Amino acid sequence: MASTFKFNETYGTSPGTSVDTSYVNLLSADTSSGTDATTKPAAWPVIIPVSSYSYSYERWIRGHWTGDFTSISNVYFWKQSGTIPSGVKIKALKKATSPTTYVTPINTASTYAGTDGNEGTTTNDITTATGSINPAYASNYSDYIVMQLVVGTTATSGVTSDLVYRFGWDEV
Repeated sequence: MASTFKFNETYGTSPGTSVDTSYVNLLSADTSSGTDATTKPAAWPVIIPVSSYSYSYERWIRGHWTGDFTSISNVYFWKQSGTIPSGVKIKALKKATSPTTYVTPINTASTYAGTDGNEGTTTNDITTATGSINPAYASNYSDYIVMQLVVGTTATSGVTSDLVYRFGWDEV
């Protein structure tokens, strides 16, 4: 049998609330992404600033595998499709620095999410696992990816189109 995969997000004051989700929304509130791509973004948009930048709260996501499998390895994360609009950047980086565990999200410039525009593409994968995920010895989760939306003064107002991010892995 094969594994079952879900995105998992953690939000709120550390140690946080961890939930499996199908959507990852970058919001102006430290709350869950919700169950669709429109309800939470409409309620918690990241506003275009008059000067400098506006930031979403960091979004702490990871892969979560369940079902029958022996091992998950070579986990990576990338932006598969979608165009990031002008004046907007998405930061995304594996949470590799100490501590490697969840930290309460912020809505100022994130050091955990990396540099502006490091969103990962098919030629710029963001490696997430430091080793194999083995259900007999681990919690079935990848390392965290920390994402953040950065909105500049030149951004256009309105809802942006969906961006598709993927986790990839080898499975035994």
